[in-house]
Amino acid sequence: MNKNLFLFCILILSLTGCTNSNMTGKTVLQPDESQVSNMVQESVALTDQEINWQTAYMEIIDQGGGHLPDPYQLRGEDGLNSSFYLGIHDFNGDGIPELILGDGISISVYTYLNHGLEKVADLYEPEGWYMIHELYIQNNCLILVSNGSDGCGYVGFTYGEGSYRTGTYDDSNPDQSVLVGEQSGFKEFNDVFHITELKEESRKHLIKNNKESGELIPDWAMLVW
Repeated sequence: MNKNLFLFCILILSLTGCTNSNMTGKTVLQPDESQVSNMVQESVALTDQEINWQTAYMEIIDQGGGHLPDPYQLRGEDGLNSSFYLGIHDFNGDGIPELILGDGISISVYTYLNHGLEKVADLYEPEGWYMIHELYIQNNCLILVSNGSDGCGYVGFTYGEGSYRTGTYDDSNPDQSVLVGEQSGFKEFNDVFHITELKEESRKHLIKNNKESGELIPDWAMLVW
């Protein structure tokens, strides 16, 4: 009798072990439903985010740049010139690129923030230089250059220390520059914008909009600077 009881106990323990083993295997193989749900929601949100900034940027492009500045009254009545600069670059590293749009008179930089379009900078040459002859982007900086017989005028735009930063430098006043609204020297300006390191392969060229072909539909991948 004791022997039969012993064998019965062994059988019960054996079956219990198998059941626990099966449950453990099932737990490992089955993903957590809440995790799957979160992953799906995040994927949808990211897709919507991409669609939103692209739509917002397309609208401002179709409007000819919105309200591009014309500080020296050089632009015609049609607003954005037919040859212009257009690109996107993620200056602040948040995963949403900023839109860079303008012509030889001025450049505006836009971002998509809190489900809406926001202009973060209007860039144009200092008085006396007027036109933008060259545009560069390198070291996470956008550099506008106006060439003259006596030197160059520089305008810089970048992101650092938690905010967008701008500055201007004039070759005719080599000891002076403006950096984030404050007077500074050439070294301080160059330490931020690296204008002594500008490379030809970093230079961006004007594109021409053929008005007869209708609205400009950009290939965003090709516009990444």
